[in-house]
Amino acid sequence: MIKKLLAPFRPNPFDKLLKKMAHENKSRFLVIWNRGLGDIPLGLYALVYRIRSYIPHASVTFMTRKDLADTFTMLDNVQVIVGESWERGKPFDIEATLKEHQLSSNLFDVVLEKPEPTRWLKWQLGNLIPKLSWNDKWDSLADQYDLDPNETYIGCHVQTETGGYYGYEKNWPVASWRDLFKKIGEEKKGKVLLFGMEQDPAFLMDHVIDLRGKTNLFEMLSVIKNRCRYLVVPDSGVLSIAYYVNVNYPIRVVSLWADPRQGVLRQKVDSPNEEFEHIPLHGKNNNVANISVDTVFNALAYE
Repeated sequence: MIKKLLAPFRPNPFDKLLKKMAHENKSRFLVIWNRGLGDIPLGLYALVYRIRSYIPHASVTFMTRKDLADTFTMLDNVQVIVGESWERGKPFDIEATLKEHQLSSNLFDVVLEKPEPTRWLKWQLGNLIPKLSWNDKWDSLADQYDLDPNETYIGCHVQTETGGYYGYEKNWPVASWRDLFKKIGEEKKGKVLLFGMEQDPAFLMDHVIDLRGKTNLFEMLSVIKNRCRYLVVPDSGVLSIAYYVNVNYPIRVVSLWADPRQGVLRQKVDSPNEEFEHIPLHGKNNNVANISVDTVFNALAYE
């Protein structure tokens, strides 16, 4: 308890390390990451930014699992080593992973096995806008899904697959999603596109198009950017990535929150997308289930 109380008054251990590395003219960093997707813009963008504020020429390499690797390519000038067999929450072997890529740890000056962005990078809150680079070649990825450019599409990420890693329910109830989709259909407000990993639960409605499990990261982002006028999401990696893509395109995003002290709301900065309109909805008593279907439907404010 005493250590926790004194922590804010102690020197930042990460800054202390960076000063030492700069003084010793060391610049090769290996960062190990096997946690969440949303942490890449929310924490690791600032980690790279901080490293290069002390060591401008630093080489930064991330070692991560396969499903996160694409997102790291949206950070400027970093390298990625993929642990092909890594799973979130499961043990992994750093040296064995390096060996699989014909590498060894002595190629790096610093190996950050357990980075702590939340603790090390509090200075970024309200100050630094994360910016994920967008490659124009990804725009054409949306074309393969035969979605009418003139149709109104409402993208929905119905369940964040990482909800089990938190001490509270992040997902809006399935029954609420069904009622929202039903209302969208009855009011003829457009078609719903589902994003996510698993096609469960099913939403068997004519105006609902299920893309869950069918898109990789860049395909999903391309569909959101080039086809969706609206997006409805819980506090999730999808929201965090979409929020910080560094390109302008019009979209209205309704986000659903149990704890507004997390995610993009905790960052307290705008999206780099100047046309990004964000309407966060907070469930009464920190319960996301208390957000009503009518509240979400009305927040979309259809044009």
